[in-house]
Amino acid sequence: MAGALGGYVASRTMDVATRWFYRRHSEATKIREEELAPGGTLVQLGKKLGGATGRDLDDEAAGRVGLAVHRSFGVTYGVLAAALTRRGMRPLAAGLCVGAGAFLVVDEGTALPLLTAYPLESHARGVVGHATLGLVTGVLLELLDVG
Repeated sequence: MAGALGGYVASRTMDVATRWFYRRHSEATKIREEELAPGGTLVQLGKKLGGATGRDLDDEAAGRVGLAVHRSFGVTYGVLAAALTRRGMRPLAAGLCVGAGAFLVVDEGTALPLLTAYPLESHARGVVGHATLGLVTGVLLELLDVG
């Protein structure tokens, strides 16, 4: 339970960090991201999932679906970090390892066909976001004395 809670809180904190970082992006980066993923990656994820079930979701509904998946991933990352902690890894290291893995698999791994199409700032935002996720998860697991 502590891992799920930690992952959820870390996911919400990650969103704050990535929004802060996004506001500092150049206008060219924002335009390029909108060209590649109209409405943002969560909207695109929601549209793809809706399409897989035979539904054509509008942007608002697709955004809700994408956000639900994003939160589910955050909870899962927290559970994984807690499991690593219970197996003897220090909480902060577990959180950071899971955050790094999430960045590599989700941000970079799922975007392989478009990897070089995204501006460097976009990749840096993923690093900042997932580092925040890992750090917050680790600190919360330490505070909740998981292990």
